[in-house]
Amino acid sequence: MDQSEVTTPWLKTRKALRVLAGTPRVLKLCFESNAKLTTGVVILNTLLGLGPLAEIYIVKLLIDFVTQSKPGSFDLNQLALLLGALAVVRLLSNSLQPTLEYIQELLGDFLTKHVKLLILNKTSSLAGLTYFENPKYYDQLVKAQNESGYRPLGMLFSTSSILRSTIGLVSMLCVLLAFQPLLVLLLLALSLPHLIAQFRHQDQSWSINDYNIPEVRRMDYFGQILTMKDTAKELRIFGLHDYFIEMFKTKFGEYQKRRASLRLTHWRNNILLSVLAATGMVASYGYVIYRAIGQSISIGSLSLYLGAITQVQFSLETIIWSLARLYEANLYINNLFEFLALKEDDVTAAALSLDNISHKDIVFDHVTFAYPESDRNILDDISFILPAGKTVALVGENGAGKTTIVKLLSKMYSPTKGTIKVGDKSLVEIDPKAWRKSTSVIFQDFNRYHMTAQENIGIGQVEKIDDIEAIKQAAIAGGADEVVDKLDKKYDTLLGLWFATEDKGADLSGGEWQKLALARTFMRTQATKTNLLILDEPTAALDPKAEHEVFMRFHELTKGRTTLLISHRFSTVRMADLILLLENGKIIESGSHDELMKQEGEYSRLFNLQAEKYK
Repeated sequence: MDQSEVTTPWLKTRKALRVLAGTPRVLKLCFESNAKLTTGVVILNTLLGLGPLAEIYIVKLLIDFVTQSKPGSFDLNQLALLLGALAVVRLLSNSLQPTLEYIQELLGDFLTKHVKLLILNKTSSLAGLTYFENPKYYDQLVKAQNESGYRPLGMLFSTSSILRSTIGLVSMLCVLLAFQPLLVLLLLALSLPHLIAQFRHQDQSWSINDYNIPEVRRMDYFGQILTMKDTAKELRIFGLHDYFIEMFKTKFGEYQKRRASLRLTHWRNNILLSVLAATGMVASYGYVIYRAIGQSISIGSLSLYLGAITQVQFSLETIIWSLARLYEANLYINNLFEFLALKEDDVTAAALSLDNISHKDIVFDHVTFAYPESDRNILDDISFILPAGKTVALVGENGAGKTTIVKLLSKMYSPTKGTIKVGDKSLVEIDPKAWRKSTSVIFQDFNRYHMTAQENIGIGQVEKIDDIEAIKQAAIAGGADEVVDKLDKKYDTLLGLWFATEDKGADLSGGEWQKLALARTFMRTQATKTNLLILDEPTAALDPKAEHEVFMRFHELTKGRTTLLISHRFSTVRMADLILLLENGKIIESGSHDELMKQEGEYSRLFNLQAEKYK
């Protein structure tokens, strides 16, 4: 709810209660991560909450013992019993606190892992790309990640602190109620403005931080530009270091200015509230001392009541600050639960298996597609067939819609309009995991894993990542065996420089990385029965000789498989049984290479234009 909507005390109270009502779901996370440690935290806090009452009551008995004993005649056994009880209480308090801290630290590790796994599993469960290509998703992800590391554990600590302090507070209030009920009312009434103010402060702080998440991401982005290898060359050539430093400083300055102004306001309010609390405490002390001077209470009772007032004041402060932290944490932790509650997209909801639809024609039937939150159609009412077991090539300029077709075929998105059919089944209805298991893809923007050469190839079929013979065969098929042979530790060599320490990493060229990606594709096609092979610019980083060698291997690989090939090099698409020319999201020409050349249309013009470069 927006702050401007919360105007009346009743609405403010309702909002505060509603926010605090989110606490149990976080405590549930604690129990899910480790039930035994969470229970231990609750029990230890309960015992520590009872400690102050036991201690000040024993001190009262000791003072009364001293003041009421006659010189030369006092009960040594009673004195020893009281001192022994005080020693036991103090020993327990002193030993329970470090024990609590130890258990909380252990629990923190389990809880952090549990919450991070929830986030990672959630991102993995989103089968399509709808969220991943939307900036709002990354705002939500950053918010969730920001809170996942410490908020849940902090909320457990705050709840534990409230439990401990409440136990101590109630016990002390019972002592004061028996003495003077008005003192209890005075102390509670003076604490109420402090509690209300802290809730308001946390609301204001949360609003600023939540509003600034896109700006924080922008600052992080500038930081990455300044520190990553991929941007280092261009920054130095164009002298952009100072420019991006200034961009970072400007954004950080705007963010810092808003926070600094709010912090100053909160500091002033807290000073005034501290004066109010101190006044109430001094007045309460004065009343108790007045009663002691009038000899209506004993010296031991004086000590008891003064200690009770001090403990009440301390417990109230602890509870207020803990409630404020709990309230603040609930505001932030809601980001985590909103992220975990993201709805699956339509490609995830499908459940039809691949039974009886293998090796069927794939039909695009009047397919139109526009990316979410965009009004522009990338594909506009296109229809074509990928014949079973044949190779179809897509050609066209950048932005024509080729990669979008790849995303639709690999079930990263579903069509906005129209249908993609596999035999007589709609692709939308087929389970994405089952479909992708029967599909092998090499993307234009393939991943470069900073792992060993064996792992880079083996993850093409992760079940066989330890099968070194299969990995070597895939490397040979993809032309990566020559790359690996040059490495110091061969297949055990760490690739990339991110994690290189004593195990020096190997920095590969773009073409070498692409050969590893090709080997990864061969690993998948050799290890599993893939029915669809998608090659999206599979040789873009290779020289013509290496490209020719790879396509000779692909010629064998594509036999019996439905294959979609995308390439800007017209010489490579001649192997296709069918060529589709895309322009502005529409298919303007289709046919074999020879058929299209005879038409002397756009394909023929582009082929001849490219061929001129090699004359």
